[in-house]
Formats: sequence, C-alpha cells, structure tokens
Amino acid sequence: MAFEASARRAYPGQLTHTLAPGRLTYRIELDVIGRIGPVPITTEFWANPPYGCYGLNPADYPRVYAEPGAASPHRMPDDNALCLWYPADSATRRWTADKGLLDLLDITADHLLYEQYWRATGGEHDGIWAGDEAEHGFTTQGVA
Repeated sequence: MAFEASARRAYPGQLTHTLAPGRLTYRIELDVIGRIGPVPITTEFWANPPYGCYGLNPADYPRVYAEPGAASPHRMPDDNALCLWYPADSATRRWTADKGLLDLLDITADHLLYEQYWRATGGEHDGIWAGDEAEHGFTTQGVA
C-alpha cells in the first residue's frame, strides 16, 4: 500500500497493523530525540470515527496515542490523543492522508519532543512549547 510504503522502508519490520471492522490501527515504537528508549505509538484510522472530525475526511484526522496520561498542553480532552494540528488550518499546514504514514510518524515524534521540552521547562507553570501552536478551541470558520 503506497500510504505506508515509505514508513515500512524507514522502519523495516517495526510497523504492525491490525484491521478491525471500520478501523485500521498501526503500532510502532518511535525513537524520540532526547529520550532514552523508544515510545510506543498507536495510530487509529476510523471509517466512522467516534470523535468529531470538524468537517475533515476521517482519513485526514486519525487518532494518535502515546504515553497515556502524560502532561501536555496539546492532548484531546476526551481520549488523551495527541493534538497534532489545527483542523481549520489549510491542508498545507496540517497532515493529510496523501502525505503518507511516514510523515505522520515524523509529526508524532516532533510532538513528543515538544511535550518533553515543555515538561522540562516548567510544564503547566510556563513551560515552553518548542513547536508551532494554534489557539485551543474551534472558531466558527469553515475547515479548508
């Protein structure tokens, strides 16, 4: 499958997937800069997600999980999935399925690095987020 081909080349033998009715799940342990060991990642793609997609195609709005319960200013409040991009941003500023699984894994590794840095620089007490950020909440603008 072209979607996962570059990820399988980058992580030979490390990426697994599971098919269930209406859901495709990928699992991998990612190396994250500054971490001693790899971080287990689960990525779920749903045909009919049990969460809102803000008008996006479900293929462009998967759920990515890592380190459940870890402190972060960018996690979904309902299920602790990583908040990786702002849904109302243009497709050039957020991940879309046509960019492939490897790109999503790279965004995930960057996000985990930013979380770690945020916690190390004070976390909830003025911690610094090293990556791009968008305001939380959702505007009344349409999704591009």
